[in-house]
Amino acid sequence: MTTKEITAIALRLFSLWLLVQVILNVPSLVMYLTSMEQYQEQIIPGYVYIVMIGSFIVVGLMAVYLIWLAAKSVLAYEAGGSGSATDDQSQKFLLQLGGVYFIVTSLAYLPRSLGFFLSSMEVSYVHVLSPLGLLFQLFIGLALVFNASWWVHFLARLRGRP
Repeated sequence: MTTKEITAIALRLFSLWLLVQVILNVPSLVMYLTSMEQYQEQIIPGYVYIVMIGSFIVVGLMAVYLIWLAAKSVLAYEAGGSGSATDDQSQKFLLQLGGVYFIVTSLAYLPRSLGFFLSSMEVSYVHVLSPLGLLFQLFIGLALVFNASWWVHFLARLRGRP
């Protein structure tokens, strides 16, 4: 298998994973809106539910479709490239894709992990370590996205290649 095929497979798997996550997170969005309604002791109009869930699904499906198109584009773009040049480019792209995943995941869970400031007066090490781990994940993701060529060379040295 060539690197372009591996990249296309990785992108398609990522888009399928994202589609599953969009579908699985719709009920949690409904639960979040319901708990907000109970917390504020005010009824949220039905159209807010429809707009929030609809926009969540539309944005998620657009992201899935764009990633799926990127997989097709990788196959079309890399048709005439050489093996070593595409190897480094594919590695950089996969590292950047992993970095984007780390960034999105950490930004999704970071506000939740800081919620203890509002509900608790005492701070334990568990409350502090969770946001620190997510910040570490965010910085690793940023390093993978913006410094992918350094990571390619670093991983090559770890494998014993010059």
